Amino acid sequence: MDTCVQHPMSVFTVDSQVDAAAPHPLPVRRRRGIRGHWLPRLALLILALLALCGAATEIHILRKVQKQLEATREQININSNSQKMAREKGEDQPPPSAHVTGNEFTATYPGGPLLWDPTLGLAFLHQVKYTNGSLLCTQSGVYFVYSKLQLGIRKCPPRDDAPSLFTHGVYKKSPNSPVAEELMQNSRRFCDDNGEGVWRDSSFLGGSFLIQEREEVYVRMSQTHLVRVKDGTESFFGLFMV
Repeated sequence: MDTCVQHPMSVFTVDSQVDAAAPHPLPVRRRRGIRGHWLPRLALLILALLALCGAATEIHILRKVQKQLEATREQININSNSQKMAREKGEDQPPPSAHVTGNEFTATYPGGPLLWDPTLGLAFLHQVKYTNGSLLCTQSGVYFVYSKLQLGIRKCPPRDDAPSLFTHGVYKKSPNSPVAEELMQNSRRFCDDNGEGVWRDSSFLGGSFLIQEREEVYVRMSQTHLVRVKDGTESFFGLFMV
């Protein structure tokens, strides 16, 4: 009979518990510094601010340009309306004016108004009528009136004769009054003190006067034989509203 031999169980005595296996350490990430962490964000923020500032500046400039354009358009409209009204009222036309020149008939009638040519040379009439040596105003206003006479004589009278004087004047006549009103006058001697000889000179009158509608202005010369005319450039007469 077989004999079963059992060996005694081995018993181990452990003085202390064995620690569980420690886990493997995780890799440590290196922390970025504060500067490295905020620098990209700061750059993006600056770029965004610059973009906003550029957009705001552009909007401001556009609004300013728009206001200027609107002001210019408004001024153009005002000027256009003013020009239109002026055309309707005839204010864009030249003011009433006239310039008549001397001709061979200028000194025909001694003692009377000098006659003129309203068509010779630079002569013209604008809203002013010419009749028998007079300029008839069709509008009331302040006018500058002028008259220039070229004077000359080939042989002066002897010194023993009476003093040689001439009177050059401009006069105004109203339809409501039979008496003419003197506006300007130039009176002086002609010929030199030596008596006989050639003498040449000129007389000019000019000034501003109030002239009413339908009033006439004309020129008189006491010594009409002294008046010299040449293609309308030496002796002339005119006026214009100021």
